[in-house]
Amino acid sequence: MQSENFIKNLISKDINVSKNTIANLIKSKNIEQFKLLVKNCDFIFPNIKQRIINDFVKIININDLDLIFEFSKIYCEDFEDIIVKSWLKFADDDLTDRILELFEKGGNDQKAYCAKYFYFINDPLALDYLINEAKTTDFEPLRGNCAMALCAFKNSEVLDYFKDLIKNSNDEFEKLKAYNFIINYKNEEDFKNDDNIKFVIQNAFKSPFSANIISNILDLYDFSYISKILNNDESEDEICLFVQTIIENYPENISLESVYYWDVYGILKYLSNFNNQYSKNILFLAKTKFDEFNKNDIYTFDLDRNTKNEVRNISNYLNSLKLDFDNLKDELDTIEHYEEQRFNLALEVIKELKLDYSDILIQKFKINLDNKNYTNCAKIASVLSLLNKKNMLDKNMILSIDDNNIKALIESYA
Repeated sequence: MQSENFIKNLISKDINVSKNTIANLIKSKNIEQFKLLVKNCDFIFPNIKQRIINDFVKIININDLDLIFEFSKIYCEDFEDIIVKSWLKFADDDLTDRILELFEKGGNDQKAYCAKYFYFINDPLALDYLINEAKTTDFEPLRGNCAMALCAFKNSEVLDYFKDLIKNSNDEFEKLKAYNFIINYKNEEDFKNDDNIKFVIQNAFKSPFSANIISNILDLYDFSYISKILNNDESEDEICLFVQTIIENYPENISLESVYYWDVYGILKYLSNFNNQYSKNILFLAKTKFDEFNKNDIYTFDLDRNTKNEVRNISNYLNSLKLDFDNLKDELDTIEHYEEQRFNLALEVIKELKLDYSDILIQKFKINLDNKNYTNCAKIASVLSLLNKKNMLDKNMILSIDDNNIKALIESYA
């Protein structure tokens, strides 16, 4: 009951009640209550979180710094500023030396706060620690804060190291760390990160973690910024692929909670201005998915009101569009062999609408057969089967496939 009252008082609309609760926590040096605050952070509205942070920092005095160092053993991204801004409030050479020692000897949670401190206090003695931790840590908040700090130092050693790793490594997990470092290599006051974000986007789609990477980008950068750095004729397909990755990964790999915060409504409206079949295919995919989300409470029952409204508004908007598929045959014909997502999407539209493009599908089957891309052959065969056109496949073509599993799969289609 005491714990329930603590959180209730902390988030109270009565500002004095909230401030007194914070003051009592600090005065009593109650670590358990701070842990309770961290534990409940997901259930506190962002504006209330900011109020709590601001009041914490106002109430803290220099005699409470030992308590702040105790708090630093518990990392929480949402309340990171309680620790960092309290340190900054009393920053001097002695405190910086103490934080530097903590950066050297502390745990990962503490080091994450230290790295963020040195984003603001560019002490050159911290540089080697930042470089080492950025390259070696597996703790994402620490790597992300090191990235920000190194950007503030204008030190690109680790940035270049991770770009080379993305180009040359075959370890997708190591490359994911590299992508996330580059995304975080930014200055909060100067948001320009054009070349680095462009580098990430242009390479991310080759990664099996592309949904994760795109999500991390949109958590830190508005889509308006993304579209601006990709805004030229050559990059229209990149923007389409970026949006397709988002839509395809709802709701399995990307939470629908992001719909409101990323302004997916605005993203889809932006895409509707493109005059190409690829964008129309993506909008059709989005329409299909958001109709499902809007009609079935299983997807939205635990979402907040703003997100539920956004899902409904997106569904209504997409249903108001007049999407045509006159150029779908040309779209399928011009897709390059490496454009896997785009190819799959075109096939899905054909399947969903049951469009008879069997002639072009047979041509694509032969091309993929020649290139030994048997997976695509199987996908095409499944669509032909759905269209009752599998008999158009020459048996000799199927027999020429030297992957017995794929061959059996294609033969199994009725």
